[in-house]
Amino acid sequence: MFDSLERCLQLYEDAQFYEEEFEDRSYDIPFFLESARQCGAPVLELGCGSGRITIPIARAGIDIDGIDLSAPMLAKGKIKAAAAGCDQIRFQQGNFSQFVMPRDYKLIFCATNALQHLLENQQIDDCFASVRQCLAPTGLFVIDVFNPDRTKLARRWDQRYLFKEMQTQTHGKLSVFARSEYHPASQILRFQLDYRRQADDIQVKVKDVEMRCLFPDELDEFCQRHGFTIIQKFGNYQSDPFTADSAKQILMCRAAPTS
Repeated sequence: MFDSLERCLQLYEDAQFYEEEFEDRSYDIPFFLESARQCGAPVLELGCGSGRITIPIARAGIDIDGIDLSAPMLAKGKIKAAAAGCDQIRFQQGNFSQFVMPRDYKLIFCATNALQHLLENQQIDDCFASVRQCLAPTGLFVIDVFNPDRTKLARRWDQRYLFKEMQTQTHGKLSVFARSEYHPASQILRFQLDYRRQADDIQVKVKDVEMRCLFPDELDEFCQRHGFTIIQKFGNYQSDPFTADSAKQILMCRAAPTS
């Protein structure tokens, strides 16, 4: 396994903390739910985590599988799925840059920047190749990554700033401070999140994150190299057209027929 994936796994060891941090995030779910309704089943989510998006799609009656490398996150997902009456979801532990599934899918999606955990070109190439193997002939591959903001990439490591605030059951209200630096040679954005209790400024957690920046032209080239045609490109979850200033790159890709 790549060392970068080992480091990435550490981010998800505390699945309960992750749940508390992201349990209120739902603004992207309608986009993927509608995509699943339009494409039909079965559906596969790459990097499904604890099922934040997978479970709402299953609750809509759509046959969906999820694959993720983190055992704690999958365990949390199975508990949540059972509580939601969605035991039919097949959660599979595995590396979504190299996967084999027993059936073909009408929709495969990789949401909320998960693809950017693959830091090496080879990992990304392998992921595209795996998707092609498991995508039904008329299926859709949806890629959802952030559009690199050169102003943010210019930040220095010593520029610490308040990133957000969050409420937790265990620690009360937290302030989350961030700092980051971008490495142009590797195209890796490294950032650190410092979670501190507001009541006494005690640090309760630190996350060191690495994400591969995928610039628009480069991402298009990955698609073309692996025989995908980009049929639509959105700049947000409201399906507005992508522009250079868009925060997101959401690509709807269809694989060209193989000869």
